[in-house]
Amino acid sequence: MTKIFNFKKEWGGEDTWYSKSKRWANRQKFPIDKLALVLIEWIWEKYVDMKVKKEMKSVDSQAKKIVLQWEKEEKEMFYPKIKSEPSEVEGLDIISISTPGFIPPNNNNNNNNNNN
Repeated sequence: MTKIFNFKKEWGGEDTWYSKSKRWANRQKFPIDKLALVLIEWIWEKYVDMKVKKEMKSVDSQAKKIVLQWEKEEKEMFYPKIKSEPSEVEGLDIISISTPGFIPPNNNNNNNNNNN
């Protein structure tokens, strides 16, 4: 029995250059189809490797930006701030040190424990 119709259907997904070229290679005659499929697979592997490297480079740069932002925020929150102002006495400055992220311990708990 001979085939009258030969249908090929791609189910779902995007019709990329990879799928189009594989369909084209499968329609070729014997020596060309096998060579074309091998070449297409090799190009596909190189293409995927290139895309992964590109994406990883993008992720690395985003991670560096986030780390720099966290370090900046940490510095603003937890590092002490030193402020110096001139005073009435010449050569002697008024110096104040503040730690914005520092939370002093609750002294009420210590007093309650001592009273018991």
